[in-house]
Amino acid sequence: MSVLDVWGLDEGAEALYRALLRNPGHDVAWFAAHLEREADEVSQMLDGLVEAGLARRDGDGFSADPPALTLQPLVNAELSDLDGRRARLDAVRASLASFAADHFVGRSRNWAGVPFELLSDAESFVAVEDLQRSTRGAVLCSHPVVDIDVDSAPYVELLERQLAAGRPMRGLYPRDVVDEPRRLAYVRRWAAAGEEVRITDRLPPRIAVFGNEVALVGSDSTRGAFEGQILVRAPALVSLVTDLFERCWDRAVPLRSTSVGVGRNERLEILEGLMLGSKDEAMARQLGVSLRTVRRRVADLMTELGATTRFQAGMEAVRRGLV
Repeated sequence: MSVLDVWGLDEGAEALYRALLRNPGHDVAWFAAHLEREADEVSQMLDGLVEAGLARRDGDGFSADPPALTLQPLVNAELSDLDGRRARLDAVRASLASFAADHFVGRSRNWAGVPFELLSDAESFVAVEDLQRSTRGAVLCSHPVVDIDVDSAPYVELLERQLAAGRPMRGLYPRDVVDEPRRLAYVRRWAAAGEEVRITDRLPPRIAVFGNEVALVGSDSTRGAFEGQILVRAPALVSLVTDLFERCWDRAVPLRSTSVGVGRNERLEILEGLMLGSKDEAMARQLGVSLRTVRRRVADLMTELGATTRFQAGMEAVRRGLV
C-alpha cells in the first residue's frame, strides 16, 4: 500500500513522486521512460500529484516543492479532520448510556407479565438509576462489597436529592468496612445524608428493592460492580426478596452517622467499636490513642457491662441505650 494512499494515490503515484523529487523539470515522456510505464498512465498520475498539491507544472516539465512545505500542511489538514471525527465519535460513545436507558425503558413496558429478567452489567447500572427515578417508596439495598469509586456523579446527586426530600433508604454494609477508614468514611457519609445504615457480617447477595414494585438480585456478590442482575416485578417475588433483606436487617447493628472528631466521647467511640466488631488497632487509629489504652478501656467496659465477649459487650451497650 502506498503511504500516499490517504490522498487516493497508489504505489505507482508514490514511485512517480519520488522520481519527481530526485529529477525535477522533466516532462511526461521522460518520466514514462524512466519508470517504464505508458505515457498516458504517467500523465494521469502527474495530474493526480498536481491536484493533491504535491507537484506543479513547470513549463513542459514538472517540479515538486520541498516535502516539508507540501506534505506537512496536507497532513495537518487530515489530522484536523480526524480530530473532528474523533470528537463526533466521542459524543456518540458518551451517549451510549442514555441510549441504553431508552432501550431499557422501552423493554420494561412489556415486563408486567414476565416473572424475571436477566440483565447484563451495563443494563444493571442503567436499571438501578432508572428505577431510582421512576419508583416510589422505600429503597432497600445490601452491599456485600463496598466499592467507593463505582458510583457516577449524577447518580450520587440523585440519591442525595431523594434523601434530602425524605425518601426512606436503608443500607446493609459488611462489618469489615469499620476497619477500613476510606470505606467507613464513605458509609458514614451516606448515613449523614439520611440513609439508615446497619452493619452485619451475614449479608445476603447484592439486593436492591424499590418500594413494592421491583427488586434486583445480584448474580455475583463477590464483585464490587454489578456482575449481572436478576430483575423481578412479580409481587410474590418482590415480597420474598424484601423478606430476605428484613431478616438480615433485624440481625444487623446501627451505624452512627457522626464521624470521629473534636468533642467525640472516647467511651462512646469504644462502645460503638465493640458493637460493630472493630479491631483494637482500628479504634486506636480513629481515637488517636495508644493500642494499650484502647485495650484497657475495652477490658474496663466489658467488666462494667458484665460481658464475657466483645460482641456481648456491644450488644449489652445497645440494650442499655448507651450507643
